Amino acid sequence: MIKIKTKSGFVVEVDENRAKDWRFTKALAKWENEESVLQGMTTCLPFLLGEDGENALMEHVKEKDGSIPAEKMINEFREILDLLGAKVKKLASSQE
Repeated sequence: MIKIKTKSGFVVEVDENRAKDWRFTKALAKWENEESVLQGMTTCLPFLLGEDGENALMEHVKEKDGSIPAEKMINEFREILDLLGAKVKKLASSQE
């Protein structure tokens, strides 16, 4: 498991095997395509974080009125992906 902590303080553990899974790669490709970013995110996020992780992230960004801003979800998940990518690269280079 890879522990990720965002600037806003959200902490989640990600299964390294999930990050390397073909299904995640396919969903991530949709994320990169502007026309299907929401479809990609709604597939990537629960696949990578699991249902509990996704729910925890929604709680983390939830406003006082109970709304869950899409922009905050997207920004947090982008940061998680960036941090995860750096950690996976570091792990891979240490295993060489």
